[in-house]
Amino acid sequence: MDSEFKYNEGEIMSKSIMERPIYRITSYIYAFFITNLYFLLLISPFIIVYYLAEFTVQNILLYYVTLIPFGPALAALLKTMDKLVIDKIIQPTADFWHYFVQNFKVSMKYWLIQWTIFVILIIDIYYANLNFSSISIIFLIFILFFLILMLYAFPILTRFEVKMKNLFVISFYSMFRYIKKTFLNASTLVAFAIIYYAFPGVFVLFFMSLLCFFLMYNLQPVFKQLQEQFLKQEE
Repeated sequence: MDSEFKYNEGEIMSKSIMERPIYRITSYIYAFFITNLYFLLLISPFIIVYYLAEFTVQNILLYYVTLIPFGPALAALLKTMDKLVIDKIIQPTADFWHYFVQNFKVSMKYWLIQWTIFVILIIDIYYANLNFSSISIIFLIFILFFLILMLYAFPILTRFEVKMKNLFVISFYSMFRYIKKTFLNASTLVAFAIIYYAFPGVFVLFFMSLLCFFLMYNLQPVFKQLQEQFLKQEE
């Protein structure tokens, strides 16, 4: 009886400690730091190339190859932050690598398509500036469009099992259906750009976990509505 009382008392104390603000703040900081570290580890080839080779059209193939791991790394980080938003606590190492493996195939497939489009548009801007600089703004608008589209596509592919064609359709639909969320996502991109402008270099990548956390927190109502729509379609 005494041992049972001590066990229950210890369990209550453990729960009370976990519910304290200082514990939650510390666990969040730890989660952000560790998952961001793993993200940077996965895209380390790009970081090395960034410091060794200037970002030019001549080096675009090098950048293209080294940024291929970015897709699965981002998907893992987004899904881990999604769990942190919902459960308030995670196991950073176990969860990150679990979601990396789980979403690797679909995130890689999507990212290869999206990254290829980005590279083609970057090359188009380069040659447009050489010959018809006035039309380069068109390609820049396309890049911004696909960036915002990506801020829906990556979170959606970590939450739902969808075919690649449907992923683009649902992401496009969500951009205009949830316009307030789209503006919030766009403002996040702007804030990211401002940080990069203030601190040029890969330093901005240290904020990726925070960015992903904000995105997944912002999209929770969207996920809920999309899930309800998927369930209705199944019925």
